[in-house]
Amino acid sequence: MNSTPVNTRRSPGRRNSDTLLRRALEIAHLGWWQTDIRSLTDLDQNLTSWSDEVFRIFGHEPRAFNPTTERFFAQIPAEEHASINNAVALAFADGGGSYEIEHRLIRPDGSVRIVDDRATIERDEHGTPVRMVGTILDITERRRIEEALKGGDAGSRLLSQLVEHSHDAIMSSALDGVITTWNPAAERMFGWKASEAIGRHVTVLAPPDRHAEIEENLSTVAHGEQRGMVETIRLCRDGTALDVEVSIAPIVDEHGAVLGASAIYRDITHQKRIADQLQHAQRLESVGRLAGGVAHDFNNLLMAITGYAELVLMDLPDDSPSREDLRSLLGSAERGARLTRQLLAFGRRQVLHPIALDLNTVLRDMEGILHPMTSTNVALRLHLSSEPTLVVADRAQLEQVVVNLVANACDAMPHGGAIDIATSVVDMGSGSWVPQASTEPGRYVRLAVRDTGIGMDAEVQSRLFEPFFSTKIRGANTGMGLATTYGIVKQSGGFITVESEPEMGSNFRVFLPLRTASIRTGAAGGDTDPTGGHETLLLVEDDDGVRDSTRGILEHLGYTVLHSATPSDALGIVRARGEDIDLMLTDIMLPEMSGIRLAELVRAERPSVRVVHMSGYPDAAEREGLESGVNYLPKPFTADALARVLRRALVAR
Repeated sequence: MNSTPVNTRRSPGRRNSDTLLRRALEIAHLGWWQTDIRSLTDLDQNLTSWSDEVFRIFGHEPRAFNPTTERFFAQIPAEEHASINNAVALAFADGGGSYEIEHRLIRPDGSVRIVDDRATIERDEHGTPVRMVGTILDITERRRIEEALKGGDAGSRLLSQLVEHSHDAIMSSALDGVITTWNPAAERMFGWKASEAIGRHVTVLAPPDRHAEIEENLSTVAHGEQRGMVETIRLCRDGTALDVEVSIAPIVDEHGAVLGASAIYRDITHQKRIADQLQHAQRLESVGRLAGGVAHDFNNLLMAITGYAELVLMDLPDDSPSREDLRSLLGSAERGARLTRQLLAFGRRQVLHPIALDLNTVLRDMEGILHPMTSTNVALRLHLSSEPTLVVADRAQLEQVVVNLVANACDAMPHGGAIDIATSVVDMGSGSWVPQASTEPGRYVRLAVRDTGIGMDAEVQSRLFEPFFSTKIRGANTGMGLATTYGIVKQSGGFITVESEPEMGSNFRVFLPLRTASIRTGAAGGDTDPTGGHETLLLVEDDDGVRDSTRGILEHLGYTVLHSATPSDALGIVRARGEDIDLMLTDIMLPEMSGIRLAELVRAERPSVRVVHMSGYPDAAEREGLESGVNYLPKPFTADALARVLRRALVAR
């Protein structure tokens, strides 16, 4: 049981997903492990990770040693090694790539435990196995109960004690399905007292579509067979549905005749809900990474389109009828750039400028734009907290969150209704209510936007924050509003939840960490006139379209332009003509090395050369370690923006 994460640099969203997973497994008392398959050739050195619960199951203090495959097998009886290895081998051979097996382990104190060991094989894009991820559950008590149920009079005392004190619901029934025994845990789980449950048919615990399942279980038991742990749905007395794991076994007399059935239930409702949250969060995280990559490529395309269009526009006479066509083309490119920024917001890869803000003040300032968004038959009401609601966020992005949520509420009320916007300060963790398992303990500012609209079913809610997903008429919008909201909130260190039912309205709640101190932010430098110059520039850009269009703009501005597609060629130009070069304009994401590393090498040889960085990845500067205050130009940019940044860099001292 060994592993390592494939990528050790985790985004905030990935860290939240990891926290969610840990909480889910802790609640379920499941041990978690993972193994880097590529390291399995060396049992002593393979990369490994066990959760704290795995250490406890194996009888050790958490993180008492560095676990390895050899450590794992050292506590497994030798006669069980072959069956475990065989299960793993079959999982590698199977396209599904998973296994589950029960086996024993021996703790350091000599006690023997029985565990349920399950794992799945993860593969890369080429189908090559790269990692095993699995869980271990101690089922010793469960197996002892089942054995006691088979033990007749000899096991009656042990059975009575185990059944009374078990955390699992345990019941028995006659072969006709009439309940005969019912332990205290069953009372707590299903809400029926023993005196009320005994004598009823077991179908009282199942929804109608599961009655056939119960009859099949009784038939299986009547033939002396048992049903292993399976997941199903059962009903409480008040009608609440529970996700449960159930194990069913026959009850036999001393002659082996089947007398009835025993069943052990474990409530896994909360565990499944957290697992669903984790799966959803991981799906959104994957879509976010994809969106960020697509946005980068799209930015380069827009950069080339915008650059060539501006070049043609510069050369056209003022009275040319083609100028209007080119302006329309540039307008379309700008709309594409806005869509790209929305994709980057969802992927949490846009550049934010956070400052200390009071959310109440922001909402009061926005009233003037929020009311006109609603129709005359929609009432918009603010309910602001009397406590300070200080958060650290990008004001423009925070306002975008509010606008998106209000717009969504308006769309949900075509015939009118009410929107209530409320703020409050809430405590999370330390035993208090938490809306998500990944929530870090502390105080949060809560922004709630509730409407009285048409509401949503569970299926819609499960896809609500996916980019381009919309329930509106095709073409009515881009489907990016709530996806953008999700990304902004996540990148701001918070999270968002929704509660809704069809025809019952919706309640979106945004949680942002409460701040108690202001953050000082640097003021932007003054604007520089978008004029050109006569200096010599070195342009380094690997995309042909972007490089050619940018070179054309620079030459039109009066600059002498040397250009290169790779860092190695750029360094050759610097060594040959370094004395002539006044400034280098370089993309950050380049083949061979980053633009930041290239700038370091150029400045080492020619300290007088100024540098301006550019990138279609808005977060590239932060990810690649670009120092604050360095000239940076996000793609796509206009000719005016390029001219301003270059002049500012060239005239700076």
